[in-house]
Amino acid sequence: MDVYLPSEDQLRKSGRKRAPVLVYYHGGGLCVGDRGWNDWVGKWMFYGAVEAGIAVISCDYTLLGPHSGEHIIDDVKDALIFIRDELNHKLDKHESTVRVDPKNVAVSGASGGGLVAYYAGIHSPYPLKAVLAMYGGGGDLLSDWYLQEKKAPFFPGMSLLPSSAPFDAILDRDPRSTPPTISVPPGSTDPALSSRHLLFVWLLQSATLVDALSGVRGASAALRALPEKGDARAHAAAENPHGKRTLPQLGVTASFPPTFFAHGTADEIVPLAESRHLSRVLERVGVECVLWEVEGGGHGFDTEGGWASSPGASDPELTRKKDEGLKRIVPWLVDHFD
Repeated sequence: MDVYLPSEDQLRKSGRKRAPVLVYYHGGGLCVGDRGWNDWVGKWMFYGAVEAGIAVISCDYTLLGPHSGEHIIDDVKDALIFIRDELNHKLDKHESTVRVDPKNVAVSGASGGGLVAYYAGIHSPYPLKAVLAMYGGGGDLLSDWYLQEKKAPFFPGMSLLPSSAPFDAILDRDPRSTPPTISVPPGSTDPALSSRHLLFVWLLQSATLVDALSGVRGASAALRALPEKGDARAHAAAENPHGKRTLPQLGVTASFPPTFFAHGTADEIVPLAESRHLSRVLERVGVECVLWEVEGGGHGFDTEGGWASSPGASDPELTRKKDEGLKRIVPWLVDHFD
């Protein structure tokens, strides 16, 4: 993990003696990416949080293939325990006198990192103050988007992938035979990682993401045979303990933290329906949540390049609304810390 501390002056202005914590999980479809503060990160979040006296902690986590969502959950729990029990001891060697408040921890994730943030909300070993999901995936893993095989091009700018072979070489390995892959930097040109950069696309195309997440081979095919509407898929998935643990919509309860969803209406990679679905699930169990639908926003709309490639970028009024919306997120977060 990388720890970004507010300055002593920023902490003093916030009126706190210790800095609340915002844990951030990177995007990359759970198959690539790393904790670096790079172009995949909405810099407004890191800068805004630190300016408000919040410590931002950007975490790596085990990537899918051959490891499963269970391994990601283990990483999430271990990191949160470290933040609570050990981080301030490590910071004693730091030149800054700023220390974190382990009783005030929130989590955030973008894209695939949103699903990791949902895991934290469900499986954290102690209560979290809030979840911030930026166009997060994993809000409805039982939809046809994930469970129906793709027979025509579906991913922006890409043809269908011609063969499963490169991806089978990743997915079919025994997890005990290889250490967890926790860091694949964006834009890496390492030939050994070329298949991994397309792994998420393959999981969508072959409709096997639920297999990879749960670690249960054939789970996706069994769920695909059931109707999308109604509760049949949810009931079937919940019968398997790995399914119930790794599909967030099956694990949320009334103890899930207050949640802010931000999702573009023009997102072609993670459908807006995901955030809409999980927000309804949370509302049904009485969890406070906000759903901000960003008109004209594509995937990664909160990053400079992501907005520039969004349909709304050519509209000054939509750009203004996007900018104004982003400005209210950090204050919302601050309000949820003690």
